[in-house]
Amino acid sequence: MNQSRLGDRSFTISNTVILTIFAFLCMYPFWYILILSLNEGRDAALGSLYWWPRVFTLDNYRVMLSDPAIINAFWVTVKRTVIGTFGSLIVTSLVAFALSRKELPGRKQLLLLFLFIMLFSGGLIPFYLQLYHLGLLNNFWVYVIPSLFSVWNMFVMKTSFQNSIPENVIESVKLDGGGYVRVYFHIVLPFSVPLFAALGLFTAVGLWNDWFTGAFYVSDLGLQPLPTYLQRMLSTIEASQKISASSQMAMMNQTRLYNPDAITTKSVRMATIMITMLPILIVYPFLQRFFVKGVLIGSVKE
Repeated sequence: MNQSRLGDRSFTISNTVILTIFAFLCMYPFWYILILSLNEGRDAALGSLYWWPRVFTLDNYRVMLSDPAIINAFWVTVKRTVIGTFGSLIVTSLVAFALSRKELPGRKQLLLLFLFIMLFSGGLIPFYLQLYHLGLLNNFWVYVIPSLFSVWNMFVMKTSFQNSIPENVIESVKLDGGGYVRVYFHIVLPFSVPLFAALGLFTAVGLWNDWFTGAFYVSDLGLQPLPTYLQRMLSTIEASQKISASSQMAMMNQTRLYNPDAITTKSVRMATIMITMLPILIVYPFLQRFFVKGVLIGSVKE
């Protein structure tokens, strides 16, 4: 009995130590990026900066936030993320619900077709031509419409609907005179909140971090999202370091965006990373409790 308690205690201590070390290894990179973004860039380049900002400054963030265009880019990203996430969940779940019903005509053929589409794509040029003919180039809806349907999420939802929603519940709704629309809104959606939360967060992260669409399909600077705008700004800062010192100083004094002695390209990049990550880091804790349910839902059949 004593040996059993001693073994349990040893396991608890070792498990706590291992998990603490693992948590530290996961969290420290974020902390390191934060202190670099809050420290003067040239001072940080001297090294030996590990735990706290040595010369505190907010100039790295002023570079990002002093331009009104970046505020517009931020709201473009927020709008595309919110509209795209909710639209993707609704459209994808509707298709998944339809394909989860065995009475759907041509169900197997449609599943094979979607599987083929998921594994093989037409390529970048055909996709660009399709967007051109649909009038989505240089249009806000180029961020939303192509992302409304995800084949991978559809297969996950379909499996969940088949395994987690009792068939007798659906039959009882039909006996009461309800159709598939009522089944979807009154049965499927309430049963699938954890699944929607988990897949919704993954979809939102993908939309929030997407810089490719804005860089290749949108030329209007007023429609570019935050990742694309920040990537372009970083490229501008890197290019400015290649010009002569006098021209660079004149440009800085003219724009008055930042103190040239306080920043470097690396410090601005760290501030850029923090600005990009912050909204997702704020939202994540509120949806974390749904993750386990979202993963396990549908794992046990009736």
